Formats: sequence, structure tokens, C-alpha cells
Amino acid sequence: MSRRRKALVLDFDGLVADTEVLWLAVLRRLYRTYFQELPYASVVESVGGTLHDFDPFTDLSARCGSVDASELEEQAECLFRAWMAYEAPLPGVRRLIAEAQLRAVPLAIASSSREASVVPYLDQFGLRDAFSVVVTADDVVRVKPAPDLYLLAARRLGTEPEHIVAFEDSGRGVRAAKAAGALCVAVPHVLTRSHDFDAADIRLDSLALCDLEDLLSHDPSEVRR
Repeated sequence: MSRRRKALVLDFDGLVADTEVLWLAVLRRLYRTYFQELPYASVVESVGGTLHDFDPFTDLSARCGSVDASELEEQAECLFRAWMAYEAPLPGVRRLIAEAQLRAVPLAIASSSREASVVPYLDQFGLRDAFSVVVTADDVVRVKPAPDLYLLAARRLGTEPEHIVAFEDSGRGVRAAKAAGALCVAVPHVLTRSHDFDAADIRLDSLALCDLEDLLSHDPSEVRR
């Protein structure tokens, strides 16, 4: 008999909010402002990671030769914040949270982004109080694909990693969840469909297709769907 899952841990960027696609639009605007073309493949490959994977601001600064990377980053951040003011959670997010709360299943966020790039938007969406735990890049030495964020989230939730269901939109996020021992649901979006999701236990085209009751009793030995 399978063990019922005891908590849900969600990635934030690209899973709760459509920030990855929005950042792509911001970066395209920024690059074109300086008459440059954004290296799309590099951006897609780095989704779910950090500026250590691909830093568009250093790249653009090197191309221009006259604008500092920190100035470019500030320009992009300002535009991103302005555009995010019009955003809402992705389809399925509010229902998943509501169903988890009805079943008294704890919720957490595990994000490779900094806290300042996550918590203000949870507040904006009115979702901050739904998550008893929020762990970000500020809380660990290693971000995804290392398992540290998930291990810390499980510890703060008071459960074991194998008792959580992790929701991820990127290949490196899936690797992090599986390295921690969690059951992982992959929900790719337009920028990550080319990522390797073979390690995921379940793959959904949208979080709106999630059946929480099924997930909470899911047996990892079942054939992946």
C-alpha cells in the first residue's frame, strides 16, 4: 500500500506565476533598446537557474561596451516590476491551494530566486498566508538542481522529503526534487517544453489538470502519465 503524501511544495517562477515568460519579454525589450538580439537558446537553457547559468546583463553589457551590467539589471527589474503588477497566478494554482487547505495539507514554496523576487508577488496575489513555509536562494548555499531547497522545505514542514509532492516547471527543478526523494509533478510551459523531464513521476500540460486526491495517494511504482 502506498503512503499518503503529507505536504505540497511548489516552485514559484513559471509554476505559480508566469514570470519566466514575462522575463523573456523584458529581456527582449532591453536587448532591442540597445539594438541587440537576445540569445533565446541561452535563456531557455537557464530557466529554473540563476544568473550564474546565463547572465543576460553581463552579456548585453559586453556587447554594448558602454553600459554597466548593474545598470542594465536595474532597468530590467523596473520594467519587470511594472509589468508584474498586471499579472495573476497561473491556471490551477488557486484551486490546488484551496483543495490542499480543505484537506489540511501543508503548502510550501521552494524557489531558486531570492526572497525579494517571490514574497512580494505572493502578497500581490493574496497567497502568502497559504504557504506555511517559503524557502528561497537566501536560505541555502546551493540552489536547484541541488536538492537543498527541498530538503530544507521538508525539514521546516516537519516531514520527510519522500512524503512531499513537488511541482516543477523546469528540468533542473525536477532533478532537485528527485534528488531530495520527493514525488515530482512536472508542469512544463512554453519555454521549458524542450527540457528533460524523464525523471518526473507525473507530467501535466497545465496545473489546472491536477487531481490532488490522486496525487496524495500516488504510488511511484505506477507507470508515469
